[in-house]
Amino acid sequence: MVVEVITTGTELLLGEISNENSRWLAVFLNRHGFTVAYMTTVGDNAIRMRNAMEIALSRSDIVITSGGLGATQGDITKRIGAEALDIPYVYYEDQNSRLKDYYERRGRVYSELLERQAWFGKGSFIFENHVGSANGSVIVKNHKTLIHLPGPPFEMKIMAEREMMPWLESNFGRQGIIYSVIVAITGLTETEIESRIMDLIKEQKNPTFALLAKPGYIALRMTAHGNTAQNAHDLITPFLSIIKERLPVSEYHVESDVRNDLAELLAQYKMTMSAAESCTGGIVGKLMTDVPGSSAYFKGSAVTYWNESKEDVLGVSKNILKRDTAVSAGVAGEMAEGSRRLYNSDVSVSTTGYAGPGSGIRGENPGLVYIAVSGKYGTKVYEEHFMGNRESIRYGAADKALYYVLQYIKLNKGG
Repeated sequence: MVVEVITTGTELLLGEISNENSRWLAVFLNRHGFTVAYMTTVGDNAIRMRNAMEIALSRSDIVITSGGLGATQGDITKRIGAEALDIPYVYYEDQNSRLKDYYERRGRVYSELLERQAWFGKGSFIFENHVGSANGSVIVKNHKTLIHLPGPPFEMKIMAEREMMPWLESNFGRQGIIYSVIVAITGLTETEIESRIMDLIKEQKNPTFALLAKPGYIALRMTAHGNTAQNAHDLITPFLSIIKERLPVSEYHVESDVRNDLAELLAQYKMTMSAAESCTGGIVGKLMTDVPGSSAYFKGSAVTYWNESKEDVLGVSKNILKRDTAVSAGVAGEMAEGSRRLYNSDVSVSTTGYAGPGSGIRGENPGLVYIAVSGKYGTKVYEEHFMGNRESIRYGAADKALYYVLQYIKLNKGG
């Protein structure tokens, strides 16, 4: 099944909000074996939106839209979807009754304008919105499937999980799983890596290979489509051995999303985690708390940007700060240990470095970051050199910090 995702809303094109829905839907659909082949973003313009939907329906089996289901004048997605499929746009009395009840239970006045949420393409199957007012829908015509989901990410995710995916699997069957393993390769350029595995790339079928530039390393992604996660993993395993023979693979590799893997591992071993951040300024904490249920294992992150904060909050030695500067292996180690004491956590991670654009006080290049992980089995410090602008260095450092926590736990089996 070829799937296209269309996110709607002029605010996305203006950059006023990030397009979280596209990324989430891609991960979610691929995890269930539905291949996302195209992604489109279009503003709240009727002509352009209809054109985008017609193109999507011409080349994809399933088109999923997100946004534009509300009650304002700009919420036109369902109407344009009906036009693109050449079906009537009709009023659903039962949906209007539901809306009246929804607003009355919340003590809000129901107006005629809110009735716009009760209109759908004729023959639509309704997807219930469990946390909001605007229901979604699915329409099938001429072997093409058009799905409308709400725009607010929280509403969209719940509807996709509880309503859309059960409908898709009921009508199209289980599609298996699309599973990826990413290995980090340092010291080589993309073209050098490609030349060493060109035979694998030319013959690729299942799994497939792709190179992605990351801060400080090149990520080689191997993606397989299998009936189960284990089946897909087994398809990748022989190639992983070949890759390790030919390329300088880093000591860690990431399967799927490191945050989810780390969250599962922390929950499995009933461990708690904390962080101490300087150059990343709270990004480690953000990445961890983006995962639902993180309050069960993530205790907090101390953002200690100034040296005085490192001393007063984390107990970093004034002597080591003066002798080695804040960007040093020793300070990173003491920051991680201080975070572990502060939060009484099982494992902690710290980041300190130069995100740029300027150089360090001793002339160090931007991108130098020390990452330390501390736990029952001691403290380990890593020196990293990230590339890119300030944002990519900060996010790269935070991302890699999570890799190292995951590795620390795996190597010590949750000890």
